[in-house]
Amino acid sequence: MIHVNTIPVLACVLTCTAFLFNSSAEAQQYKTASDTTKLNKEYGQITLDIAKLNTKLIAEKNKTVDYQSKSSSTASEAVTSEQKSKDQAQTATDGSTTDTEKAVKDAKKANRDANDAKDAVKDEKDNQKKIGELTTQIDRKQKELADLDSQRAVIMGSLNPVIHAITDSVNHNP
Repeated sequence: MIHVNTIPVLACVLTCTAFLFNSSAEAQQYKTASDTTKLNKEYGQITLDIAKLNTKLIAEKNKTVDYQSKSSSTASEAVTSEQKSKDQAQTATDGSTTDTEKAVKDAKKANRDANDAKDAVKDEKDNQKKIGELTTQIDRKQKELADLDSQRAVIMGSLNPVIHAITDSVNHNP
């Protein structure tokens, strides 16, 4: 009997099923004049989605400046704290218990500042990742709009002969 690990197989099957369902749902085709209402509704929804994504993108880009300034300031604070801690530790080796306690306090502050600098760099990287994801989502939505535009053009192109026939019959009085 062949033993197959069912979890990876099940995960693969579910992923493929989701992909196929998603692609068929996204590939909505509007072909007739009666589909125009649905097309316009989807067009409006996608346009709204793009506007929301652009708002989020602007907010994330605005955060970038804050993260960059925080990264540079916390890095310089960490360096300053480290140097102060080293100086205090040098004094503590020759000094009293109070000097040693101050050296320990300065070392802890230097450690916190270094961790803050590391967190600021991580936040900045996460922010750049979010900006990239939002940009990708916006691009995908804009491609969907372009597809809907082409579908609308096809529908309008198929209606042109009917419109011309109607206007010709109205303009020609027998």
